[in-house]
Amino acid sequence: MKGIDMSSLSKFTFKTLAKAPPVDPIQRRRDKIIAAIEQQKLVLAAAIKGETFTVPAKAEGKPAKAVRAWWVGQDNGYYVQCRYGARPLLLNAANNAVFVNKLDEVSAVLTAFAAAAKAGELDAAMAAVAERKKG
Repeated sequence: MKGIDMSSLSKFTFKTLAKAPPVDPIQRRRDKIIAAIEQQKLVLAAAIKGETFTVPAKAEGKPAKAVRAWWVGQDNGYYVQCRYGARPLLLNAANNAVFVNKLDEVSAVLTAFAAAAKAGELDAAMAAVAERKKG
């Protein structure tokens, strides 16, 4: 078999690229939930202004998609959930929400969720939800 004429490429340095190491699933979950929490902060900012936060549609010609908030107004306050995908996480042994009195207090809860995710405090709850998805 004859070699390929590489005169056009001769000025470049060639090397073999090794396959990237696999991403740790725990870190991937943390990154995913932290990104979702950051998006919820944008949803909150829009809600405070009386607007709806949307993301562009994945397919051309489709309308933008509104992002669902992780909180609901009820009992003269707001219940804030931390979600992994569509499912709420259990934040302690039995509860899946934090209650705050005002909408502008939701930001502090979202910040606490992000800190907990970065510290690995939500790993077990995310693993439980991820396991339920598989089963």
